[in-house]
Amino acid sequence: MNILVNNKAIEFQHEDFPMLISGAPGAGSSFFSIELMVNLLRNGEKVIIFSAYEQAKDLFKKEVGDFRNPDALIIESEDDGLFVEQLKNVPDVKERIILYKNIDNYDSRLFDALVDNQLVIYSGNLDKCVFKQQLIEKPLKTKILFSYPKNIEITDKIELSKYCARIVSDKYNGIITLAL
Repeated sequence: MNILVNNKAIEFQHEDFPMLISGAPGAGSSFFSIELMVNLLRNGEKVIIFSAYEQAKDLFKKEVGDFRNPDALIIESEDDGLFVEQLKNVPDVKERIILYKNIDNYDSRLFDALVDNQLVIYSGNLDKCVFKQQLIEKPLKTKILFSYPKNIEITDKIELSKYCARIVSDKYNGIITLAL
């Protein structure tokens, strides 16, 4: 799928990270997060996927097809402590874009481990995240909002339908969607 901002195809670059993708349940942020990772992988990026739920990992595997791609690491465990340990054994971790999905299901342990890594996508329901204040204070380069979190001030709010989000960054401002 293509990523469109204001109906124009874009490709995210390293300078667009770290990134926040936030949305209430059912808004489309989970599907978008996985499709973004598929898109990044297909554009030659190395990725790591960590999610609290098997459905996200299964969708990624389905979209990618041949899962034996060494550029795509999926952490099979939902244990954030184990993930922190596994990250220490990934020699090129600083070159990989990490999807930290379901941030609202975890404490700050993984956030603390990733805080110095720029190539991170924090994805989930920011309003339910226990480390939301730390995340809000982090200099995020891109914010993609499928629903408007209570703690992030957005001027000129746009009505959002399912699978459409507001993107705010130095490069982009408007509506972000997926298209075939």
